[in-house]
Amino acid sequence: MLPLSGPRSAVGEGIRDAAVLPIEQARDGLEIPLEIEHTAADTESDPAAAAQAAASLVDDGYPMVTGPLDSDIVLQATQQVLIPYQTVCCSPGATTPTLTTLNDGGFVFRTALSDNVQGTVMAEIATAELGHDTAATLYVNNDYGWQLSQAFSRAFRDRGGTVTDQIPVDVTADSYADALERAGEADLAIPAIYPEMAQTLFTDLGPSPDLDVLCTDALREPDLSDQVDHSLNGIKGTAPLIDGPGTETFVDRYIAEYDTKPGLFAYYAYDATAVLLLANAYAGQNDGQAIQSAIHSVTSPGGETITPETIADGITLAAQGSAVEYRGVANDTGFDDNGDPTETTFEYWEFDDSADGGIAELDRIDPY
Repeated sequence: MLPLSGPRSAVGEGIRDAAVLPIEQARDGLEIPLEIEHTAADTESDPAAAAQAAASLVDDGYPMVTGPLDSDIVLQATQQVLIPYQTVCCSPGATTPTLTTLNDGGFVFRTALSDNVQGTVMAEIATAELGHDTAATLYVNNDYGWQLSQAFSRAFRDRGGTVTDQIPVDVTADSYADALERAGEADLAIPAIYPEMAQTLFTDLGPSPDLDVLCTDALREPDLSDQVDHSLNGIKGTAPLIDGPGTETFVDRYIAEYDTKPGLFAYYAYDATAVLLLANAYAGQNDGQAIQSAIHSVTSPGGETITPETIADGITLAAQGSAVEYRGVANDTGFDDNGDPTETTFEYWEFDDSADGGIAELDRIDPY
């Protein structure tokens, strides 16, 4: 359940491609007569359309959903449809802190990390590493952007910094020059925006900006440098580190299948689907309540270790009632009682066209 049309479709299609890979692996490798049925529902990059898509999935009897992707859309679809109808979802991209405290009955999970954590990491980098004491945020004008802007601002102020402005920007705007001018009163800009907005932002920023920029995980896109006429070398950012035991297996399979490298949230999408498949098999029934409980079982220590390389074997074992422990693509893949991921390390990185993939790792940070 992802944005396959509308302004987020360019990102959604690649994430959809990653989300179906575990299904294809299972169909090719299962040794038991287990049928896996799936469909792709389009949220149209719109909360109302997403709620309708969720209702259609519920009507068709699907007990679990990979997605939705975006924070505001997850909140609409889950509260209006998925939670009331006890349908489990695992979002590969919703980072809003609101999900942590959502009264969801345990039906909402995510493989992407809460922005409360990222905001704290960014504030620490901004003050301790970059030495800035003033900052402004430019945030996409929705729940995701606002919550990340707030998370950074709170943490930055806690470290003695001053937030000069929090500036909303539209995802479809042709220019962000006015927003950048407002942000120019500060030493540092935090763009809490989507990847598809970055080309316009960095084009408007120019090749030698007076304003320093610290990027979020959404802008850790290796091909972003190719979309801008000038070099992005030296522009830094933070992101949860992709270091799961199945990273190499996933990347190789993704490139072989689609002839392109996966974006950041594709890793989370693969893990979301893999966890749901294992939980469904372990539950032994297409029931949201049973699958919800099984998610914690198949990601907790004590069972046979399953990685993306052995996902079909894992589903077979789980369906036979054996304990399994999934260790994924993005990280080791575990969830707390709120459905939030646990034990994530952050990467401090910068654009560097001489580095492998165009991005160089500067440091690793434990946010806990």
